Amino acid sequence: MPFGSKASQARRAALAAIAAETLSMTPSICASLPHLSPAAAATPFSLSSLAALDPSKSPCFPPAPIRVLPSDSFEAAISMPPAVLIKPGSTVTTFEAALKAAARNPANVVETPLAARVAVLNMASEKNPGGGWLRGASAQEEALCYRSTLASSLDGSLYPIAPRAGLYTRDVVIFRTSSADGHRLLTATAAAAAPEELPVVSVISVAGIRRPEVVRQSKEDGGGGRGGRGEMRFKHEGSRVLTMDKMRLCLRMAGTAGHTMLVLGALGCGAFRNPVQEVARSWREVLGEDEFRGWFKEVWFAVLDRRGEGNLEVFREVLEGRAVAEGAGEGEDEGGKREEAGAGS
Repeated sequence: MPFGSKASQARRAALAAIAAETLSMTPSICASLPHLSPAAAATPFSLSSLAALDPSKSPCFPPAPIRVLPSDSFEAAISMPPAVLIKPGSTVTTFEAALKAAARNPANVVETPLAARVAVLNMASEKNPGGGWLRGASAQEEALCYRSTLASSLDGSLYPIAPRAGLYTRDVVIFRTSSADGHRLLTATAAAAAPEELPVVSVISVAGIRRPEVVRQSKEDGGGGRGGRGEMRFKHEGSRVLTMDKMRLCLRMAGTAGHTMLVLGALGCGAFRNPVQEVARSWREVLGEDEFRGWFKEVWFAVLDRRGEGNLEVFREVLEGRAVAEGAGEGEDEGGKREEAGAGS
């Protein structure tokens, strides 16, 4: 057996042990936070059940600048503005410090709706709750499950997830550090966090298309203005339409629930092998639609590229510095990217 296979098996075994421990700890974490419901089954939504966002109900934020970060999705969420609002005059500015200040002195806290909670896209398996996290797999969904209570909400009765459907988990408690930081327990560090100090986010679980047919764009076929020569793109227009519907569903779910801060990702551009250039441009086009004008104040993309396959570079070129509902910029040539993406199912 090659060394690489042994190393891979050892890594999967270590992650499976983390998964088992996370699963065993989740009930006590949930019980210690009676004001939350992390173990409640996720709520299913479909594109057909969600009307387009009503512009009369929009918070009317100015166009949100889009950021692309080389980050774990939860790390990006934790680094966003505080989920607990501190009264004027407070020097607390970071997410963690705000939570600790709230625990020490509840008088400093102003109760906030879900607008103050980050919604994180889980690029899910449509077949298996948590993907392969119990077996030590390591795509984006599994990374979220290793660190949090997310898996407890992904009830098997909700699967398979239909192509234009998703799951919404309101309360997800993060109680481990990232893989890069060794998956340490936040409740067991030198500066141990009490349960009420742990970061809480909401999660939107939507699956990318599993291994769609793709083709390499030639100079002759043109691709309808959807990219440059040599790029990989969806073979069938229906795959692009479906992908964009999935993206609209993510944004409608977030807006309907009242979230104004989002961490999105390279939907389908990992194990599912969707064409990264076309996925990035599809996000750009959907986020440019007038329906989403004024609904969000922060829109970040967490895009890890540990294997150097080019997905971070592509997303930065296509999305960094743009703003929500500023227009999709159809017909622009984003040629010259690498053909495969890294993290994210």
